Amino acid sequence: MQLDWYDSSHWLKKDQIIGESTGRHITWFIKSPFDTNGKTWVLRHYYRGGMISKMTPDRFIFTGLNRTRGFREVKLLLHMVEIGLPVPKAVGARINRKGLLYTADLLMEKIEAKDLVAVLSKSSLGGEQWRAVGKTIATFHAKGIYHADLNAHNVLLDDNDKVWLIDFDRCEKRTLHTSWQQQNMERLKRSFMKEKKLLRQFYFDEYDWQNLMLGYRSVI
Repeated sequence: MQLDWYDSSHWLKKDQIIGESTGRHITWFIKSPFDTNGKTWVLRHYYRGGMISKMTPDRFIFTGLNRTRGFREVKLLLHMVEIGLPVPKAVGARINRKGLLYTADLLMEKIEAKDLVAVLSKSSLGGEQWRAVGKTIATFHAKGIYHADLNAHNVLLDDNDKVWLIDFDRCEKRTLHTSWQQQNMERLKRSFMKEKKLLRQFYFDEYDWQNLMLGYRSVI
């Protein structure tokens, strides 16, 4: 794989950037060079969060390749695909080391689906759909997958009502325990409540959460 594939300028020159997502940082959507059926790749650069990001926004201390954020996310994605969890397929990662520091970039396949914030800002979900969300998250938890940022933006729903999870930076495989599983679910509920306060229209209430938890408990 070419290293310049991890630079957005490479794809801009080839006119293969077909979109972008602009949150705190830009994520690029790229037409896959290998696929003639419209497959899209996602190119994401790793950034720091918190106060330290003001001093060094995208550089991390290098303590070994297998501990870098790009390596760990690709390894986890490969594992989850292998055991049949609904996540994006990793294409690869680049770790660019300079002395004691490194930067990282990730390429993966794009899931053709909408996140729950986009969905719920337009219309409500039925009880069966909410239960499917809960069942999917429970399947991850039952496999020991801890999601470090489980929120409404990272849960997707496609046109066939299949639920997907994305963004596994800083996520990991853990020993099964109700404490971290419950913390994950509490974080997700806070995310829904936050979006409900921020958006003028957002279809979520306690009954929806109860349906989600019914689906979750049917698996866990």
